Amino acid sequence: MAKWFIATDVNPNTIRTRSFAKFMSFLDPKYPPSVSKVENEVFEIYEECKDKAKKFFKGFQGQLTLSYEWMMLGNGWGSRDHIKGPVLHEDFVCLTAHFVDDYWKVKKRILGYNNTTDQELPEEDVYVYSFKNAVQDFEIENKLSTLLLPNSEGFDEETLDPFRKWIEERGNNQFNPRVLLLYCCSDLFRLMVDDVLSELSSSLLEDLRMLVGWGRCSATNWNVTLFHLQQAVDLKSEDAFSKDEIYDDYDKPSDEEWIKIQTFCKLTDCIYKVAKELFEGEYSTSNVFFHLLAELKVMLNQELVNADSDYFLSKAKQILERFDKYWNNMFLVLATASVLDPRFKMKYLEFYCSKKEVNVEGSKATTVLDYLRNLYARYAASDICQKPICSFEGSPGELQESELDSYLKEPVMGWNKDFKALEWWREESQKYPILSRVARDILSIPISRATSYDAYVVERREPPEFVVSMKSKVANAMMCSKKWLRV
Repeated sequence: MAKWFIATDVNPNTIRTRSFAKFMSFLDPKYPPSVSKVENEVFEIYEECKDKAKKFFKGFQGQLTLSYEWMMLGNGWGSRDHIKGPVLHEDFVCLTAHFVDDYWKVKKRILGYNNTTDQELPEEDVYVYSFKNAVQDFEIENKLSTLLLPNSEGFDEETLDPFRKWIEERGNNQFNPRVLLLYCCSDLFRLMVDDVLSELSSSLLEDLRMLVGWGRCSATNWNVTLFHLQQAVDLKSEDAFSKDEIYDDYDKPSDEEWIKIQTFCKLTDCIYKVAKELFEGEYSTSNVFFHLLAELKVMLNQELVNADSDYFLSKAKQILERFDKYWNNMFLVLATASVLDPRFKMKYLEFYCSKKEVNVEGSKATTVLDYLRNLYARYAASDICQKPICSFEGSPGELQESELDSYLKEPVMGWNKDFKALEWWREESQKYPILSRVARDILSIPISRATSYDAYVVERREPPEFVVSMKSKVANAMMCSKKWLRV
């Protein structure tokens, strides 16, 4: 029963409901289950899964990314109203390990799902505690190479430096610096959209909702908001509001408000075109982010050049400033991943860096190549990296030069939008036993915590409904055990 609760996301407190008790009495009148008994079973399952996870990580020869997500109840419309039972916890911090396994499959496992109010910590330890606790619990000090962080205050190098030093004293991976700090791309898009969406008042959005008739006004994903506001802009461009008497009884935006609406649509549409490529469909590995974000930068700069109002100019500059800060922080990892895509190698990076507006501090392409060479050398110095991740028939060819040089000298592949980098490196791992390990660890880094339509959430994501009215330790045990039970 405890396994069923875990696997199907059911709160053990369901046992107390009359309908469940009646159902159980039909199954076995002599077995009256109690919440505490099921919770104890959940804890036992969690300990078994934790031991299983620790054993797996100990034998795993790749690197891990640990992502941090703070989930807050009450962001969505009426989200509290439909919850059955008491709300014991308003928010949770979710720590998730991301990696590519030995079969070249993307995996993620929750290592901590904790209520933030359970521990009274000094302010300087608020962010560090969750990371340190997860790393110690699962004994992954030697496997952790990257932290994927929210784009918010508090997650900067200064705050997390004590944790990085703590890992460096214990860790032994090939990355330099030992722990990379990266920031979530879907967070970036959400904040960029909010830079322009926040200028549209709730009363204006309500007027537009009534005018265009898109249903009730509630918190929704920003791509849906874009669709609705673009409908209004299209109707205005057709002069529909003046021609059709049906609109006479509705309040309409002023000229200044229309400028704000049109600005939102133009700038957000640029973001959406890239978000659609990154988040919809199959999971995007890190190699595809560089060229798509570079395209976004080009589109936003073009909109800036074509600005037709002071307001549009100011908002375009604002979101570009936010984008550039992110781009500079993420450039090295994103560019390195792009080089490990055989459709690009160094060609796209060199093309990008050849642009005058980019090449202001020497060659960024040289910096990326030097980083990749140093990273490859570190892997090559490790005995374990001499063997391919997967065993195939045959033996690797004798190379007179380094695997990296050999890979870079070969012609780039023809463009294929459906190309899967992990599948390619899996097939080539016999030829490039060392470089394929570098590629696996770089490609395993998730650039966004959210995927699919979760990436369009306007606010911080909410915890699942079933966990907010259970004990925090039970919620942690259930959430952490779920994936390991399937393995």
